[in-house]
Amino acid sequence: MTLLSSIFSSHKNEDHISEAEGVVGVDIGSSSMKVVELQDRKGVVTLTTYGEVQLGPYVGKKIGESVSLGARQEQEALVDVIRESAVKARNAVFSMPLSSSFVTNVSFEADPDADLSAMVRVEARKVIPASLSEVTLDWAEVEITKEEKKGNENKRNILIAAIQNSALERYKILMQFAGLNKPPTEIECFSTIRGLYSNDEENVAVIDIGANSSKLYIVRKGLLMRMYRIRAGGAIATEKIAEVLQVSFEEAEEMKLSADRKSSNFSELKRVYDGSYDRAFREFGQVIREYEGRTGVEFNVIHLSGGGSLFPGTDIHLKEVLNRDVTMVNPFSKVAYPAFMQDTLREIGPSFSVALGAAMRGFE
Repeated sequence: MTLLSSIFSSHKNEDHISEAEGVVGVDIGSSSMKVVELQDRKGVVTLTTYGEVQLGPYVGKKIGESVSLGARQEQEALVDVIRESAVKARNAVFSMPLSSSFVTNVSFEADPDADLSAMVRVEARKVIPASLSEVTLDWAEVEITKEEKKGNENKRNILIAAIQNSALERYKILMQFAGLNKPPTEIECFSTIRGLYSNDEENVAVIDIGANSSKLYIVRKGLLMRMYRIRAGGAIATEKIAEVLQVSFEEAEEMKLSADRKSSNFSELKRVYDGSYDRAFREFGQVIREYEGRTGVEFNVIHLSGGGSLFPGTDIHLKEVLNRDVTMVNPFSKVAYPAFMQDTLREIGPSFSVALGAAMRGFE
């Protein structure tokens, strides 16, 4: 299991999937579980199937609700989504949710020939809210700009990632139960980045709207430079709709999923939905401006991802708040698929960024 090694080109990827095999990326969120299966067909990474199951019903909750599953419910859900999606691959890459992990950047001074390993562990003890004996730790040095150094040539910038050992063991058992072969594990932010990053754009800002939280990823040359997370997501927006419009959660979720710009209640529905993200979007804008001011880097376009971004006009709302161009991500554009699926995959793409990015790890 590696956290970062396949993200950075300076490391060897030991998890490569052979050409004859397929690989399934697994994304377990707080409201749904998604899978994407890819296969190498004559040198072309090709989509073979994908699928999603809602997790609420497994614990007696409504579709769209953010839930915490027990081990047995997780096993049932994974087996169901693999069966219903007709996944055949036994090789898998599992994307670990941020709730079970920790990612941050730290900076300190060190000579060019200094042993960074010991220094990183010292810094990790300061920022990781758990004993280092309770987590699996990985790190990598990332490039910093001239503006960040400000004359201090010995300044070093380190990306630290850690996953709870208890979570790793839990998901290892989960994958064994589903008959998957020793799946490598990585944190979801790295899967998201792989699912949308292109060498054509050196500096990228991504806003990923999940069910229970929204995340901002600032990426340089494919490497995560800054992450900021806030409690705002699709399930929370549904709760707000139910409260304001005085309907049940189930009715609010259906209204959200079937929202149509032409419907009579769309204006009110959109006002409530947008309002549940105003604070998060403003904070993201502040973080982006602070980063630009400190590094001299500029972001002309914000990439929007996650299931919560699928509500009509969310990209327009984000553009208005940030006063920047916004584009919806299309992770399936990185793989081959039948032409008749193009419209569907473009529409659902933002919600499958993590699962597709995880699956792509096997083909690096």
